[in-house]
Amino acid sequence: MDLEQQIDDEDIEVDMSPMIDMVFLLLIFFIVASIIVEDKVKVAIPSAVYAKVTDDVTGRYMISINKKEELFAGFGENKVTIDELKEILVREVAANPSLRLIIRSDGDVKYKINEEVMTACGEAGARIWPMRHLSSS
Repeated sequence: MDLEQQIDDEDIEVDMSPMIDMVFLLLIFFIVASIIVEDKVKVAIPSAVYAKVTDDVTGRYMISINKKEELFAGFGENKVTIDELKEILVREVAANPSLRLIIRSDGDVKYKINEEVMTACGEAGARIWPMRHLSSS
C-alpha cells in the first residue's frame, strides 16, 4: 500500500493576484502620504548652529509666516489673520491641552510679526514648553 501522494511539479503555480493587490495598495498609500507631506508653505527658515530636531512629532500644530508676512495655520495652505489664528488655537488647545506649537517664520520677516504671533498663542492659552539646555558637545 503506497500512502505517499504523487505531486506533479508541472501543476504547481503561485497565485500572484494577492501580491499585485498589495503592491497597488502600498503604491496608493505612499502617493497620498507624499502629497500630504509636501503641502507645507514654502518658508526660507534661517539656519541655527545648535538646532536639534526632536523625534516626538505627536501633538504638534504648525504656524507658518512667509516672506510677505502672511500667516498660515496648520500643515496646509490655510491663510489666516491674527484674529482667526487666535480662534483656531483656542479650539486646538481645548481639544489638546498639551498642544505644542511650531512657528516657522521666513528669515526676512520682522521680529514684530513673530512677537504678535507668539502673543496670540499665549492669549489662546497655549503653554510655553521649556527648552532643554543643548550642550555644544
